[in-house]
Amino acid sequence: MNIRIINIAVYVVLIMLILYCFCIKHKDENKWVGFVQNHLSVIIVLLIFNTISFAVGMNGVKTDYYIERQPVDGSEKQYSFEAEINGESIPFSIEVPPKRLKPKEVEKLMDDAFSYIDAHLKGENASLDKVESNLDISFDHEKYPFDEEVIPNDYAMISEDGILRNDAEQLRECGYTDREVSEGILTGVKIKLSYGDVEKEKTYSLVVFPKEPGAEEKTVSEIEKMYRRKEQESIYENGFNLPANYKGIDVICNDQKGISPEGVLLIGILIAGLLVLKEVESKHTENVNRNRELLQAYPWFVNELVLLSGAGMQVRNVFALLVNEYDGADYRKVLVDELDRSKHDFEIGMAEEKVYYELGRRLKLPCYIKLLTMLEQNVTKGSRGIAASLEQEERNALEERMNMAKKRGEEAGTKLLGPMGILLIIVMLMIMVPAFMSLR
Repeated sequence: MNIRIINIAVYVVLIMLILYCFCIKHKDENKWVGFVQNHLSVIIVLLIFNTISFAVGMNGVKTDYYIERQPVDGSEKQYSFEAEINGESIPFSIEVPPKRLKPKEVEKLMDDAFSYIDAHLKGENASLDKVESNLDISFDHEKYPFDEEVIPNDYAMISEDGILRNDAEQLRECGYTDREVSEGILTGVKIKLSYGDVEKEKTYSLVVFPKEPGAEEKTVSEIEKMYRRKEQESIYENGFNLPANYKGIDVICNDQKGISPEGVLLIGILIAGLLVLKEVESKHTENVNRNRELLQAYPWFVNELVLLSGAGMQVRNVFALLVNEYDGADYRKVLVDELDRSKHDFEIGMAEEKVYYELGRRLKLPCYIKLLTMLEQNVTKGSRGIAASLEQEERNALEERMNMAKKRGEEAGTKLLGPMGILLIIVMLMIMVPAFMSLR
């Protein structure tokens, strides 16, 4: 539906609603009057935007369209349209090419383009009579909107981009004689410019000389010749030696690379890293074994402490007795060594509660910290209830010892699975191999 018809219909509805509200006699009792009064801002907004829509629709009615072409150096552009016929919109489109130059403008611009090429074709060479480096065949396509075609006389020596292949060896491989290479090779390049149906071409004569090698290239050439000479001199031998240094220049053979200093350093860093990891792992394993031995010795320690303290012996004397009577290198060694340190602390006069605190901090395990905290409180708060607490701790230690033994038995069974699997495979092979051999 045409948007202008919708705009007019909106105007009619809004105006009729406003007129009805103003013309009604009993305004206070009519619901439409209340609606307009409560939504006056909505009606105003609808009127404003309907007016804008109507103005835009009127402005959109055009008698013709102005299509602006792309500039001369631009590209083709497509425009889409819709034709409204009997209420139906039928789409179509046209392609608009960029602006075309007039024939006189084309002639003048082509002459200017060739003048530009005349001045820049030599590139970094002094002139076209002695060409040793690449040609410059580019020009400003925005200023000169032409298609350019470069046609060298010898594609093996000059590419379409103006790049020269004028190494002396390359020129000889192309069939040129030593005299031609030394005196210069006469050749040519044809440049063709086209614009629509208009074409214009020009041929440039030039003399190509082999490029002069730089200092680095000369040195490399000397090394290469020397290497080739030594190779030819030892044609009848099993091998030959080539110097790895020529006039202070290191020569590296990519096919016979030894271990480089960087590689040695990298290997050293890797080995050092592995040693650090090994030390960390060893320390971790040592701590795990130490904690396992301390846990294993805990029931023995609590039991001795309960028995001896119950007999009236002081705890500090219990530590001294356990250290003096210990004779061996079993699982109790770690604990006895720590008790020996505590015995020494008692002997130098350290406070008893401080000795218990330091011992718990060294042993680190929760069970020891709990027990030594009880002993520390016994010193500071008195011995009331300490015997019952120690007996309860003894029962807990024995129960924990049973759980630990059960756990270690399970771990041993798990470790045996590997050897058992290997034995099973060996037995199966002993049975199956003779059976398969007997089938042959």
